Order: sequence, then structure tokens, then C-alpha cells
Amino acid sequence: MDDAVDMHKSHFIPMPRHEVKKRLFAEPQVAPLIEEGLESVCTMLEALDHHSSLSELERLKVLYCAMDPDSESQIEIAEVDSFISAFEEVLVDGNWEHVTDEEFQLAMDGESLFPISMDVRLDEFVTMKLYKLGRDEMTENLPNTLDNLLGRPGKEIKFEMYNRVIQIIHFKDSKWFMEQGRKNHDPGKIGEGLHLRLFKNVPVEDLEIIFPNTTPKMRPMDKAKISLPLAVGLVMLFQQYLLPIIVGGPTADLSQALLVALASALGSYAMKAYMTYRKTKETYMAAVAKDLYFKGQANNQAVLNMVIDLAEEQEVKESLLCYTFLLAEADVGHTLASLDARIEAWLAEQGVHADFEIRDAIGDLAEMGLMELTGDVRSDDGSWNMDVPLGHIAVPIKESLARLDDIWDGLYNFEH
Repeated sequence: MDDAVDMHKSHFIPMPRHEVKKRLFAEPQVAPLIEEGLESVCTMLEALDHHSSLSELERLKVLYCAMDPDSESQIEIAEVDSFISAFEEVLVDGNWEHVTDEEFQLAMDGESLFPISMDVRLDEFVTMKLYKLGRDEMTENLPNTLDNLLGRPGKEIKFEMYNRVIQIIHFKDSKWFMEQGRKNHDPGKIGEGLHLRLFKNVPVEDLEIIFPNTTPKMRPMDKAKISLPLAVGLVMLFQQYLLPIIVGGPTADLSQALLVALASALGSYAMKAYMTYRKTKETYMAAVAKDLYFKGQANNQAVLNMVIDLAEEQEVKESLLCYTFLLAEADVGHTLASLDARIEAWLAEQGVHADFEIRDAIGDLAEMGLMELTGDVRSDDGSWNMDVPLGHIAVPIKESLARLDDIWDGLYNFEH
């Protein structure tokens, strides 16, 4: 992966949890920990995180229920801000980030992978938010019309993409569309409520393709193909025929038939260019529809389920990596900074380029009693000392299992 992509490394670890476990447990230095029961520690971490995630999911579902466009009940959107605030807390835990205004504008202004540009009618929204998870580089072959005819794969291009994108939109009401003279753009009943969409592998410079209210627009090149021949022809006619009449000079010897033929040729060229543009637009719209079919992962309440699941997997991956390397390399003398770099290096060996969030991982493990932090590692004000040797702060496996078992038993310890 090149430096351009490394600059955008995210905390998200795109490798599935089961694959992280498989590769981590295959490391020779981890073998003794497997014998001691590391896999059981992992099982308990998964169970506890899943239990915590269920309560988070239920809280979000309750908040979202009244504004869900798929609801059978009357839609109420009075608590949009409360829902978004709670939803963003979960997104932060899952290492999602806002798509900034600058990033969005660059996407709107940037060169699209598709052969046509789109305008998003942003003024039709009451609320519009975008969130990204992970960023990577992809290579694809994009064939043009000639390539398709000849059966060729097309030109190979590289582009950056977001691994996941969440879109939140709330349309303005029908009254607004009527007042603006945009009745034909009014989504009507299907536009009511707060819409959640989850997409995968979205090109950074093509964010507009995930919007439902776009208007195709001509690129400067398309406009030039149509207008330039007409302009050149008109200038030639003006210079050779009309200008001499105006100034009283001799006119060019152009017969009416020749003028008609010239005008017809220019008009035909311009019409051909316009029809080519129309065909390109139709092809583009079909390509976008097909692309979105495969990129769309979830809508509305289903987005909540997937976000919670992704966050749960992320938490376990972070905790397991941190705990395992602290135990396996206890004699190395790691600091937070060196442990962070060690885990990132291991992930890179697996083909995953991520910015590991060591503070979150250590904090979660300490909260469960699997790390015994000293004041040197974390100060009273909550700040982390990245260069202080950690020593043997990881609790041994057998003791960790006992502590995790106590936490689990305490979840349903009801007194009668």
C-alpha cells in the first residue's frame, strides 16, 4: 500500500474476528498461551461483549422505532437529535468517523470514475449525515463502449474507497417541494421518516452515487462536443456570408443548397454528440443501479444491527490482540507506544494497515480486571503515558478466566 493510503489509516481492523483469531493463535509464541486457556479467555470476551451489545442495540431500537420509515405506525421524528446522539456514541466505539464537509465537497468536485457527473440536491434535506469506516485502495478494470464490443477488460485504474459508509437523511415535507416548484422531486410517503443506509466499498470521489436525489449534469467535455461544432459553423457562416452583407463588401459565393448542407452537417454532428451523451447517461444510470444493488448492505433498523455487530467484533479484536501480545511478549519491556507499534506491525504482516487504538484496548481490559494499571501508566487525570514500561501488567490466563467468570455470573445474579 502506498503512502497516500497510509496517510488515511483508520482504527478499523477490516479482517474478520475469526480470521484474526486463526492467524494469531497460529503464531509459535502464542502456542503456550493456547495450552493455558487463551481460547477460553477469547470466548468469554466475546460473550461479555455480545451481552453488552444487546443492551446497546435495544436502546437504539427504542429510540429509532418512531422514526423508522419501515414502521407500520405513524411516523414521529421529534426525537431525531436524541437518536443521532446515541447512535454516534456507538459509532465512535466502533471506530466510525464523520465524513467532513471538506471531504464531501472534494467528492462532489472530484473526477468521477463514471463517465458522467451528478448534482446532489442537498437543499431537499432537513438532516444529512455521512460516516465512514476504514479506507483502502482498490484496482478495477473500467471498460468503455469499444472495450465492451471487443470483449476487452478495459483500462485498469486505482482509486481510494471507504470500506463502509453510513448515510442518514431526513427529507423536507411535501409542502416545501410544492413551494419550491419541485413537485416532481417530492419523494412523498416513501420519503418520510429518518432513513439509514449502509454501503460497502464506496469510492471516495463518488459519494454522490449513494444519494437518492441526484440530477445528471453535463461535463465541460460533453458540452464542448455539442456546442463547439455549432459555434465554429456559425462563425464561418458569419464571416463568409453575413459579415460582408453588413459591411457592404462582396459576399462569398455560397449557394443556398451549400448553406443548407453545411448547416445540416453541423446540426447532425451536434445531434450525434447529444445522443451519445444521452446514451452515456442511460448507461451510467444502469451501472449505478447495478452497483448500488451490490454495495447496499442494510437499510433503516437493519443498519443498527450491523453497526452493533461491527462494533462488537472490533472490541473483541482489539482486546484479544492487546492481551495476547502483552502476555506473549511480557519480557520484551513494552511501553504503550511500542506495543501499539508491535500490533500494527503484526496486522501489516497479515495485509491489514490499521492505526491500532491501544488506549481503548488497554482501558477495556483494565475495566474487566485483566490489566492492573499502575499510576505510571495512567495518571490520575486519565492521561496515558505512552513511553512508560508496562512490565507484567496483564493478569495471567487462569486468573483472568476466574475474573471473567465472576463478571458473567454477576450479570444474572438475582436475589429472591
